[in-house]
Amino acid sequence: MKRCDVLVVGGGPSGSVAAALLAREGLTVLLVERDPYPRFHVGESLLPANLLLMDRLGVHDAVRKMGPLVKYGATFYDQESDHEQTFYFVKRPSLPNYGYEVKRAEFDAVLLEHARAAGAEVLQPATAEPPQFDQDGVTVTLTGGAGRLPVRARFLVDASGRDGLIASSIGRRARVPNLGKVALFAHHQGAARAPGIDEGNIRIYVFPDGWCWWIPFAGDVTSVGCVLHAKTVRGREGAPEALYDEILARVPRVADGLRSATRITPVHRAANFAYTNSPITGDRFVCVGDAVAFLDPIFSAGVYIAMQSAELAAPAIARAIRTNRFDARQFREYERRLRYGLRPFFRFIERYYEPAFLEIFLRPRAFLGMLDAVTGVLAGAAFHRMSPRMRFSLTVFFAIARFNYWVRRFRGRPVQSRLEW
Repeated sequence: MKRCDVLVVGGGPSGSVAAALLAREGLTVLLVERDPYPRFHVGESLLPANLLLMDRLGVHDAVRKMGPLVKYGATFYDQESDHEQTFYFVKRPSLPNYGYEVKRAEFDAVLLEHARAAGAEVLQPATAEPPQFDQDGVTVTLTGGAGRLPVRARFLVDASGRDGLIASSIGRRARVPNLGKVALFAHHQGAARAPGIDEGNIRIYVFPDGWCWWIPFAGDVTSVGCVLHAKTVRGREGAPEALYDEILARVPRVADGLRSATRITPVHRAANFAYTNSPITGDRFVCVGDAVAFLDPIFSAGVYIAMQSAELAAPAIARAIRTNRFDARQFREYERRLRYGLRPFFRFIERYYEPAFLEIFLRPRAFLGMLDAVTGVLAGAAFHRMSPRMRFSLTVFFAIARFNYWVRRFRGRPVQSRLEW
């Protein structure tokens, strides 16, 4: 039986960050990843808050060497209303005014190697079976090319992403109502590029059947995906390529941008991906990243939330091992801070599909700091303590959007949330 202080299941951004930080504390850490690297993955747009986190982690220079494309903002376009708005990140005392566009196959490999360099042992590929907890620790059997290997650890970090090791074994997964959508995505070579500093902007195109993302990388490759309402794909079986091509043809700006491009990867599909898991902390375990929750990716927050959750969890885990106190109460502060950071993203996503909200969102005003507050959330500032001014500005922003709902309803204009589709 192999023994360690901490077993980290999952080698994505959250698992790699957790493993690196815990190994720095002098703990014996075993990180287990199911897939061999490099592997295709989406979630390729990094927020400005990611950069400071990478500085703290000591991995920023390695990411820079990848040659990521710098993004200075995000452009949103609603095909139905023809409204468009580009939100440029603002330099703040706590945040830079830019983020990165990265290929996840390269980015995840850099983070995993950083965890190994920090002292974590990496076992890959290997799959973890359901954990068995007792008062003295946790036992997990790993399966892989070398057969079955039982591991005995003092603590378990569930960074297994959508697999949800804890949720699927001793917890539960709750689908987020009306967010159970379908995503289709691929990489293209030779797609059109925006000029100047807008080249690296992520672009979001909203259309009646859902929305598309457009993420350019350094060089000549662009990630293009569509997130579709359930009714759009209901009853549609078969290869995803046909539906992907059909959907992109419905979005003229995307179709025009791909006119001279060539798809260089298969079309990937992810379905019913919006959920929350529970519990996310317990006696001798915590969950991080997508093992906690995953929502609509429209604001590109997934990678940042994954890495930030691991950074929040690591001190509590190290303290629990030093003091030999592993009950769930030791991790309440981690859970509180995580939910505090997630709340603004939940709120924006829940409202985004309402025509009344989208209309205000795409025509923001600098009045009472509302524009600055919105760009702050988009940059990842929500995980840090928001100033009273920022909280007030967001309250005003949502109040105006709600007032617009009643104005539209009074005038007989559509108000139904597209989430209900």
